[in-house]
Amino acid sequence: MENYKVERTHEGIKINGILINEEIFQEEKVDYKPIYREEQIDDLYVWIGEATGSDRTNDLYGMKEDLKYLGSLEDEIIFSSISTNEFICKSDNLEGFNAICKEILEINKILGM
Repeated sequence: MENYKVERTHEGIKINGILINEEIFQEEKVDYKPIYREEQIDDLYVWIGEATGSDRTNDLYGMKEDLKYLGSLEDEIIFSSISTNEFICKSDNLEGFNAICKEILEINKILGM
C-alpha cells in the first residue's frame, strides 16, 4: 500500500511532492478537501459559541463529537467531506486516506498538472 504524504506549501497543496491544481477543490471535483486539523478545531469552537436557535442542541452535539474526534488525532492535514461532516485522516483510516489521495492525483494528472 502506498504511503501518501499531504502537505500545504506556499505554492499550494502537494501530495507526494506533486502540486495539486486548486481547481480540483474549488470546483468540487472530489468529495473531500484537505484542511488543517487545528484550524478546524478552532473553527468548531467559534461555531459552538455562535450556535443559536432550535437546532442548537443537535448542532452542538455534532460539533462537540467532532471536537472530541479531531482532538484525539495527531494528523496535521486531514480530509473533510464537502457534503457531510465526515473527516478522513491518515492515522485513523489509512485506506480511505490513500483512496482520496489517489483520486486527487488521478484528476490532477487529467488536468495536466
